[in-house]
Amino acid sequence: MMLEIHKKEDILIPFTIIGEEHWEVNARTILEAVADNWNDELKEPVREEEINALEQRLGIALPHGLKLFYRTFGIADIGEQLQEFDEIGFIKEIWAEHPQYGPGFTEKDREYLPFLILFSDYLGNGNMFCFHSETKEIYYYDHEGSPYLSKMFENVDQYLRCCLISAQSDLFGADTGEEKVAVWTEEILIDLLGEDLVRKWKY
Repeated sequence: MMLEIHKKEDILIPFTIIGEEHWEVNARTILEAVADNWNDELKEPVREEEINALEQRLGIALPHGLKLFYRTFGIADIGEQLQEFDEIGFIKEIWAEHPQYGPGFTEKDREYLPFLILFSDYLGNGNMFCFHSETKEIYYYDHEGSPYLSKMFENVDQYLRCCLISAQSDLFGADTGEEKVAVWTEEILIDLLGEDLVRKWKY
């Protein structure tokens, strides 16, 4: 039966760690429901050879959870836009040829900037998510504010989990409605992340 949200308890927390028991079943339930809701097809898993080639191009290892997610679900619709492999790269390179058009990064931003690799675009609005090449922590690039770079998640597993929770706001039942389910998903995110981080991300 396709996932449909009628009460807050219907919202599925897909996993804590990618790779744990039932993570794939839970994530697939959400991804299939999202795809069906938008009349889309599920994406094909990414081949190991493609992941290896990306790691060689970047010169770093991808976060373990991200690799497992790609191998299982490909560049899936998580409610945000995971980047195609040819778009993944160090965020600093975006402005490398024309630094005069880049943001006025703060001194604190510049501590993180050399290590951050863009892998997800927040709905195409100019804000982006990156993972740290060494620590694998997840940073948020906010094009409207200074500082521009903020640590948001301890790892990519947390980011993908929260995206899949948020994506369920589109799976409202006729007796509930989108606004109510959106409130419920946001309440869950606030419990997981705290209100300040959720406000920065979603607003």
